[in-house]
This record gives sequence, C-alpha cells and structure tokens, in this order.
Amino acid sequence: MTVTEIDSLFIKSRAGDRAAFAEWAGRIERPVRTSLVRFARAVDVEVVMQETLLRMWLAAAHTRKSIEGENASLRLAIGVARNVAREELRRARRDAHAPLEDVEDSTEGIVEPSPGPDPGLARAIRQCFEKLPGRLQTTLAHRIHHGATRPDRDLAEQLGLKLNTFLQHIVRARKSMAECLRRKGVELAGVAS
Repeated sequence: MTVTEIDSLFIKSRAGDRAAFAEWAGRIERPVRTSLVRFARAVDVEVVMQETLLRMWLAAAHTRKSIEGENASLRLAIGVARNVAREELRRARRDAHAPLEDVEDSTEGIVEPSPGPDPGLARAIRQCFEKLPGRLQTTLAHRIHHGATRPDRDLAEQLGLKLNTFLQHIVRARKSMAECLRRKGVELAGVAS
C-alpha cells in the first residue's frame, strides 16, 4: 500500500521532525474543522483544534500505535477531534481524556485536504488580523502562538488580564475575523461565529 503525503509527514513527525508536523497540521486542519460542524454551536472549535493538535503531537512523539490505510493520520485526527468535542460537551468530566485506542476510525465527514497553501487566503487572513483593534490582536496572537502549550489562565496572566477578559477578547477577535473574512468572500463552513 502506498503511503499518502499526509501520512508521510505524520511519520516524519514521529521521528521528531517539527517542521513535518507543522506542515501535516496545516494540511489536515480544514478537513478536521469540517468534521466538527455538528459541534460548532456547542463548543469552541478553536479550543478543540488546539487540543487535538496537542494530542496528535503527543501521540506522534510517544505512541507507537500503527496507523494503517489511506490518510490514516487524518482519520485519527478527526476521531481525536470528535472525542475532544464530546469532552468539551461534558464539562463536568473535562479532565477525562479518551485514550487514542478508543478513537473511532471513521471515514464519515472526511474532506480531502487541499494540495497546498492558498496565498489568497493567507493574504485575506493577514489583512483581517491587521484590522483587529490592538488588544484583540495581541490577545489572539498570544493564543495562536502559545495556546497549544499553555493553558488560557497562564496566557491571560502573562498579558495582565483576568481569565474572563482574556476569553472575551478571543471571542470578539474571532467574530471580527469571521466577519472580515466573510466580507472578503472566504467561506467559513464549520466555524462558529
């Protein structure tokens, strides 16, 4: 069986190649987000994505579970994301993580990844980000750069904000970004506004 390019990147990340993991994450992000459409009104998809990527990085680094089949790493990421979304729905059990062995192996909802980055989309995102008011821009940038490795409480403290204020800034920034991107004609399927 031939190994897809996505799975090849994930395999390289298992050997500690951070650049390969970053490229893999960029390629699977959209299909994983699309698979979370049914959860979008109930959970913060951004939080689910960050937690999913963190778990996949940990899985790549510490788990030797074999992945088989075409785009197996994408299917695994979709399963992890759905489990994280379910955990978010059950806030009382927030610390109980589903083991990777229990992740559903489903092809339902899989969208083929795009062949590469879209420079027009990147430009639109950059332009919308630059239009954010200063405090919202700073808060969102901090979450993007450090959110996968540090809890929101620590990020808020580092910015001198209360946790609730930090989270409100994130929500406002995301809504503003979504409105700006929609005005630029960017389709935002699966993203809660």
